[in-house]
Amino acid sequence: MKRALLLRLALGLILTSVLPSCGFAFRSAWKKAPITSAVEGKWKGTWLSDATGHNGDLRCVVSESKNAHGDHEFFYHATWKKILSGSYKAVHTVKKQKDGSYTFKGEHKMPDWAGGLYHYEGTIKGDDFKACYQCSMDKGTYTMKRVR
Repeated sequence: MKRALLLRLALGLILTSVLPSCGFAFRSAWKKAPITSAVEGKWKGTWLSDATGHNGDLRCVVSESKNAHGDHEFFYHATWKKILSGSYKAVHTVKKQKDGSYTFKGEHKMPDWAGGLYHYEGTIKGDDFKACYQCSMDKGTYTMKRVR
């Protein structure tokens, strides 16, 4: 019992000391991000877990297409409980639709304790970004607006 408590405490201390450093690369990308098309650029909004009700602020920098398939790097930065935050990158394949909107799909591997493999699907229409995510431990939504 004491061992499990000490292990959780140690893990919590490690996470609270390491996670804030994840934001440095994101802040740099955020400052440099140009708006170059209907997809690329800065996005800001919130995330919401349907499974737990947890939520927080969310920002994303979408890079230019990496190839002819429409693969873009989405660099996310999320907060939780207003004190914890983390950043991660995921590649999403973006496709333009006949109505002028864009759809995207992608995956991102997180550690097993954080949900493992995450799947993403979303739509960008004008200045609105809406997406769903799902993993073994959670599912929810991202809702953002373009930052000009």
